[in-house]
Amino acid sequence: MTSTTVTRSKSALETTPRSATETLSEQSRRSADPLLGGIPKSHRFGADQAFRIVPARGGDHHDIHALLVSILHQPSTAEFHAQLDDPCYEPSDRLLVKRNTQIVAHARITNREMMFGGSRIPISTLSDLVVLPEYRSEGCATELVVAAERSIVESGSRVAFLRTRQPEFFARLGWTIGVRHSYSTAGARDILSRLQQRHTPAHNPLAPDTIPLNIRMWRHVELAALTRLYSQRTHDACGALSRSDAYWQWLVSRRAYDSIYVAINGPDKLELDDALTPIVGYAVMREGRIVELVTAPGHEDAAAQLLARACGDAIERDLHHVRLDATPDEPLHRILAEAGGRYCGDETDNGEVTMVKLFDPMQLLVESLDRMHERAKAAGLDLPCELGLMIEGRRYVISIRQRTVKLLHEKLGRSYLECRLTDLTQLLLGHLKVADAVDAGRLNASTRVATETANVLFPQLPFWRPAFDELQA
Repeated sequence: MTSTTVTRSKSALETTPRSATETLSEQSRRSADPLLGGIPKSHRFGADQAFRIVPARGGDHHDIHALLVSILHQPSTAEFHAQLDDPCYEPSDRLLVKRNTQIVAHARITNREMMFGGSRIPISTLSDLVVLPEYRSEGCATELVVAAERSIVESGSRVAFLRTRQPEFFARLGWTIGVRHSYSTAGARDILSRLQQRHTPAHNPLAPDTIPLNIRMWRHVELAALTRLYSQRTHDACGALSRSDAYWQWLVSRRAYDSIYVAINGPDKLELDDALTPIVGYAVMREGRIVELVTAPGHEDAAAQLLARACGDAIERDLHHVRLDATPDEPLHRILAEAGGRYCGDETDNGEVTMVKLFDPMQLLVESLDRMHERAKAAGLDLPCELGLMIEGRRYVISIRQRTVKLLHEKLGRSYLECRLTDLTQLLLGHLKVADAVDAGRLNASTRVATETANVLFPQLPFWRPAFDELQA
């Protein structure tokens, strides 16, 4: 099963044929819009109607910023200009609903690449969806989301993400919750106390002296070190963005952070030579919050020392608590828990969720077959084995042999899972824990073997998107 990559076009909305994505959204349009009310027939969108959806142009930026500030009270002028300087940005990434010449609604699409188990997947993020209050009964948001999905598919993106406090609206358009929050908070002094207890071993006069790492502020000429460490740590990650050199330059130049600390192994020297790699870790700070902490393989101890520096910095700024944003499997979460802190790994945090839409789940299923083969052999499953999938009435079988793995159509077998396309999206992204989903009735497993096999083929993954990329200046 293959996909066709479509070359991106600034005027895509004007020339787009009706796509599969649009067809799937037709059912959603018929239902009431919880954000904006129903869509009156007299105000349906079309060439002859009062409302039209168009890609933004450079001359629209001033009015767009004014619209966003009037409704969201953000972004700041600095953040808005930083968005325009994004090396991947095009004015047409913003979609507008216009009534004559007035902008009445807006949505922004950000295009990136995401690391997912050693491969890169083109993704998009939908944000800043706003509608003027006087037009919130015209169905603008529904039409704008459908148009954005069409544009995202044509840009070549496979997956789309968004953050919202109104998940019911997007669920009607085929979106599903696909990411959990992952952060810990604890008192700065409590963390320092716990770190001191953990790193005060019994004195051994025969043991060599341990030289602590040098922790200091990062210098801009050391950007290559940050790039190197991030690439090493995210190569096999699930959810982290792929960052080019140009993107890194933009990320650090927009100044959405307070400070960046680096951990140096050995004398305090600038890292100017690729052959010399004394920087073994870094931490990005924003108001007592560690938004990104990365260490080199084999230097995991640098994480604790960077955490200690972050706590000291927070105390100096009279900030009583420190927050750590990191992957669910980050060992530092345990330290903050031992210090009396709290870990948040829920789908919802203060009413906000991250939703995802996978535009071709079956294609990603086919591309994941090799990984499933490796998981089956690593788990010691008796081969050959099969797992059937009943997906909204369609039947498939994942057939795993000693040397081959196939997806067979129109077959099911005795051991199978029954699920919806949105459930399949969550399974493929490693969001669901199969056994818990079966117990909760979200998935229907025909046999115990089906549950056990699915647990192996669709494990829960430490999916996480770094907060550094989403900070606002």
